[in-house]
Amino acid sequence: MMRTAQRIGVAVMLSLAATAIATAQDALKPADVEKFMGTWALNLDSPQGSFAMNFALTEKESKLTGELTSEMGPPQEVTDITKSGEDLVLKYAANFQGNAFDAKITLTPSGDKAVNLVFDINNGQFMMNGTGTKK
Repeated sequence: MMRTAQRIGVAVMLSLAATAIATAQDALKPADVEKFMGTWALNLDSPQGSFAMNFALTEKESKLTGELTSEMGPPQEVTDITKSGEDLVLKYAANFQGNAFDAKITLTPSGDKAVNLVFDINNGQFMMNGTGTKK
């Protein structure tokens, strides 16, 4: 009897995990992230001082695509764009001065044309906070 209950529990957990994975893989549509569409001025605070970037979220060939630009390097395309609750989550891999890194930027709405943001490099090794305004 106990083993049957355990098997049912494992089956339910695997089913929920498969559903979560399938849902995460569904592509976002512009209507899903309407308040984030357009160009944003992002300002980050770091131990080295303030850092400015621009982020543009557009639709390209029926898919969402993002582009980050700054004076620090070439434009960075972002195609891994998801939502977590009301937050928009951007993930990409990049290279700065020969050093590869993974980045995640989380944009949290803070009014109609404002966001708070967290810039996470290499899964928490270096983090910056900031704000953004829609242009």
